[in-house]
Amino acid sequence: MGFERIEALLRLLGNPENDLRKVQIVGTNGKGTTAVALSAALEEAGESAGTYLSPHLLSYTERVMLGVRQSSEEGFAIGMGKALDLSDENEVSASQFELLTAGAVGMFRDAGVRWAVMEAGLGARHDATTAVGPEAVVLTNVSLDHTEYLGDTVEEIAGEKLAGLPRGGTLILGSEDPELLAIAREECDAKEARLVHLAPSEEELSGGLLAGLPLYAAKDVLLGFRSAEVLLGRELGEHVLEKVVSRIRGVLPGRFEVREVGGVPVVIDGGHNAEGIRAALEAVRGVYGGRPVGVVFGVLRGKDIGSMLTGLREEARKLAITRPEGGRAAEPEWVSSEFDPRDSAGGEAIVEPEVGAAICKIVEEMKRLDGVVLVTGSLSTGAAALRWMNGGGR
Repeated sequence: MGFERIEALLRLLGNPENDLRKVQIVGTNGKGTTAVALSAALEEAGESAGTYLSPHLLSYTERVMLGVRQSSEEGFAIGMGKALDLSDENEVSASQFELLTAGAVGMFRDAGVRWAVMEAGLGARHDATTAVGPEAVVLTNVSLDHTEYLGDTVEEIAGEKLAGLPRGGTLILGSEDPELLAIAREECDAKEARLVHLAPSEEELSGGLLAGLPLYAAKDVLLGFRSAEVLLGRELGEHVLEKVVSRIRGVLPGRFEVREVGGVPVVIDGGHNAEGIRAALEAVRGVYGGRPVGVVFGVLRGKDIGSMLTGLREEARKLAITRPEGGRAAEPEWVSSEFDPRDSAGGEAIVEPEVGAAICKIVEEMKRLDGVVLVTGSLSTGAAALRWMNGGGR
C-alpha cells in the first residue's frame, strides 16, 4: 500500500491532475449515482467534467466518462495505452486500479475538461484516487462493509473514507446518521476543513422531479446535484435538476435496471451489503407495491452474508442462491450449507450456480403469483444476469 506507484505514473504522464479541479466521492453505497449526478449538474451549469467510476459490469469503458457519456473503446484504449506503455517502459509495477486511475486522469486532461469527479475504489487512505489531490470530498454514507480492510466499526470505516480530505478542503456529507455527522465534524475540525451537511428529507425525495426514481437513487441524485451547487457557490434551480434526472437515467448498468423475462419484471440491482439489500427491496416495494418478490442472490466472499440473507428472508417469497462472476464469488452450495438461507415462508432456498437458470426458476415461480424478480447481492451477479439477458437469455 502507498502512493508511490500512482504518483510515479502521474509524473510520467506530466501530472495531468494539476490541470483539473478534483472531487473525490467516497462512501459505502451510492457513490456511482452520486458521481454521475454531480458531473451532469456541473455540465448543465456550463462546466465540463470527467467521471471516473469503479467497478464496471460489462465493459471497462464504463469506468471513464466525459460528463455522463461512456468513453468509446478506441478512446479508452488510447488513453489507457499511454499509462500502460509508460508503466512498462519505466518499470513501474502498478496495480490495475492504479493504471486505470492514472489513465483516466490523463484522458480528462487530454479532453480539456475542467472537473474530475473520482469515485474511490476502497476507503480512501490508500486509494489511488486520493493521490490526485481532491479539493473536496463527498461522503454518501457509511455502513459495515469491507470490514476486513476498513475496520469493524462505523467510526473506523468513516476514518478510512475521510482520509483523503485535504487540509482546508470541503467535506460534503449526504448522510443523516448522527454518529457519522459527529465523526465528520471532528475530522473537519482537525483539518480546518469546511463541512456542508446535505442530508435530504423524505419529503424532498418522495415528490416533484425525483418522484419517478427509487428512493435510494433519488437521494444519491439530489446529493450529487447539491454538491455541484456547493462547489460552484450558486443555486442551479429546478430546471437544471430536471435535466440532470433525465440525463442520468439508465447510464449505470445494474443499478435498479428493469428488464422483463417471460412477461415478469426482473430488477437487477447490485446491492452488495445489508444496507444495499434493504434499499433495493424498499425500491422494489415503492415501484411494484405489494406484489410478491422472488430473489436471485449471488454474493462475494468476505461479505456479511448472514445479515444480507436476514433481510431477504423477511421479504423474499422465493429465493435462489447463485454464483456471481469472478474469482471472489462465494459458491452457492457453501452459502446454502453455511447459512441455511430461507424464504419468507421458511422454505429452503433453491441452489442454482448458473445465474440465467436461477432467474428462469424464480421467474416461473413469480409468473404464477403475479410477482417480481430481484437479482441482487453483488454487481458481479448483476453483470452475469445482464450478459445472459443480452445474449438472448429469456
